Amino acid sequence: MLRVSVLNESAATDAVVRAMLPALQTQWNRDLVPAWGIDPAMLVLVPRERAPRRGTWWLIFLNDSDQAKALAYHDLTDEGLPISKVFVRSVRADRASLSVAASHELCEMAVDPWLNNAYQDPSGAFWAGEVCDPVEADRYGYKIHGTLMSDFVTPDWFSHDHSTSHVDFARRATGAFELLPAGYAQRFEGKRGWVQVNAKAARRSKRAGAPPGSRRERRSRTDRAEWVKSSPPWLGAARR
Repeated sequence: MLRVSVLNESAATDAVVRAMLPALQTQWNRDLVPAWGIDPAMLVLVPRERAPRRGTWWLIFLNDSDQAKALAYHDLTDEGLPISKVFVRSVRADRASLSVAASHELCEMAVDPWLNNAYQDPSGAFWAGEVCDPVEADRYGYKIHGTLMSDFVTPDWFSHDHSTSHVDFARRATGAFELLPAGYAQRFEGKRGWVQVNAKAARRSKRAGAPPGSRRERRSRTDRAEWVKSSPPWLGAARR
C-alpha cells in the first residue's frame, strides 16, 4: 500500500491536521481508487521532531504560499516523488476550506502524481489530468465523516461521449469537458503551450492565459534544464 507522509510545519495545530486524515484517506481509498484505478494509500502524520520515511509521498502543511495566487499545489520532491503543499495562512486569508484545499491536492497528486497526464478532446486539444480544477469551489464539495472534501472529475469527464451523466463524483457537472462556474482547466494549444481556460471563457470558446502559480504554465515557458524541484529547505534539521 502506498504511504503518504503528512507533515505539519504550519500554524495549524497537529490536532486540526489529524482530524482531517480519516476523511482524506477514505476519499482516496473509497472514492478515488474505484473511479481511477489507482493504488490505495495510507496517510500517516509524522511527528514534528521526526523525519518522514524515505520513499514516501508527502502532504505538507505550510504557512504562506511560495507561489503567487496559489493556495496549494502538488509537485515533486528532491527525491523525485510526489508532494502536495497546502498553505494554511493563505487558505484562511482567502476564507477557503482547509480540508478542501488538502483534498484537492491529494486527489490530483493521486491521479496525476508526475504532472504529465493529458487527454485529447475531439478538437485535438489536450487537457491536463488535473481532476479537481474543473469542479473547483468549496460549494461543490461533499462531506466524509463531517469533513468537507473537494469534488473531482471521473475519467468520463475526458470522454468524447458527451452523453454521459457521471463526469464528476458529486454529479455537479453534466457533460464531458464542462467547467463549473468557478472551475478552470489547463489546455495545450499548439504553439501557445499550456494555457488556462476558465468556465466563462470556455463557454465563449475563447482562450485565457494561465495565471501565475500554474505548474504547467511555468514549465511550458521555462527550459527543462532550469526546472527546479520542490525541495524541502523549510524542514527542520531533524527532518533532513
